Amino acid sequence: MFKYAVYIRTKEGYIERMNNIISNLACDPKETYGSLAPYVYEEELVGFPESVVHWKKSTGPSVGIAPINPPSHSADRNPPPYRWVRA
Repeated sequence: MFKYAVYIRTKEGYIERMNNIISNLACDPKETYGSLAPYVYEEELVGFPESVVHWKKSTGPSVGIAPINPPSHSADRNPPPYRWVRA
């Protein structure tokens, strides 16, 4: 399941990450952008947890969504062996 953070861009161009998380976007395979339609205008993010946001509008005030990168669980897949220590 994909999760997306919600972003807002003001008319002045300021970008703010909201606390909202969206999951299970309805996917329409007939749409050009699939589940991201109508968020079709991609912009790189700097200084935010996500690296890219998809906006509804190319310029001006807009709502956007950014795919949340799942945390790396490589350490969980290969946990170090446990060692029992007697006190």
